[in-house]
Amino acid sequence: MAITNQKAQEIFESHPTRFNAKEKAALRDTLRAEMKRLGYADEEITEIKSSGTNLLVGDPHAEYMFTAHYDTPGRTGWMLHSSWLWGQTGANVFLILIMIGVCAGLPMVNTFLTDNFSNDIAFILGELGLLAVLLVMIVSMVIKNKNNRNDNTSGVLSLLAMAEKVAADGEMKKKCCFVFFDNEEWGLLGSGGFAKHCKKNGIDLSVTKVINFDCVGYGDILTFASTKKTEIIDALVKAFEEAGQKPVKKRSAMIFLSDHANFKNSVMVSYTKKSLMGLLYLPLIHTGKDKICDVDQINRLADDIFAFASEGRI
Repeated sequence: MAITNQKAQEIFESHPTRFNAKEKAALRDTLRAEMKRLGYADEEITEIKSSGTNLLVGDPHAEYMFTAHYDTPGRTGWMLHSSWLWGQTGANVFLILIMIGVCAGLPMVNTFLTDNFSNDIAFILGELGLLAVLLVMIVSMVIKNKNNRNDNTSGVLSLLAMAEKVAADGEMKKKCCFVFFDNEEWGLLGSGGFAKHCKKNGIDLSVTKVINFDCVGYGDILTFASTKKTEIIDALVKAFEEAGQKPVKKRSAMIFLSDHANFKNSVMVSYTKKSLMGLLYLPLIHTGKDKICDVDQINRLADDIFAFASEGRI
């Protein structure tokens, strides 16, 4: 049982972007149909509308919650353009330094404008310059990125691969649920809303093992990240090491910050690459070059995590 290249290609072509409400609804319809094909009943598939529309499949009281965000980003890849050199953290730091430099240079710009133009004109020119910088930032966020195979169609495919295995195993089906999160790209809003919904409805997610798939379609370094030390990240790293692999464990901060951050015992699963400076980064995300998604890699990852969960090793 595995996600076929044909099925992946259908989703690539039918749902390349999930940026607006219509595109998101279309993908949710496809996901609902896929889950029903696997044997999930209508009452087991629920839309949770809280800071977006999250799609829940199964019982949220389950021991394992497998998650991925299904929305896609804007064209903000220019902010991470130097990741291949500095790593993603380095690219973020570099961008921050540039912004600090711009702010530090504003007094000098103001002095130049004041010395060469009237105060009114200088003020107008300064405001226009600041507005231009803000517009570049905002426009890049609201123009949808056209290619999103790694971020995060790869995560969506991972959940479908996991669901196919879980649905065929009666015991595991009782232990697992799936959540496709909305609005991750706008500040983890969908998963945050889902966490609040669960708390409001008496669902204790502190005892749930949350495994979040984000950007698992491209890269050669299996990477696990969490916002703090958690049992699930330690168990996953140990299980993969015992299987002969060499995963990397990282702390979620300026990189690897995804929907897992809204849950207590959680981990983000990614594949990364190493930059020229030796630091990790998520390749090609938020850019028009995000066209690579290794379906075989996704299936292998799903096989391993399903096996570890069914054996009680994680």
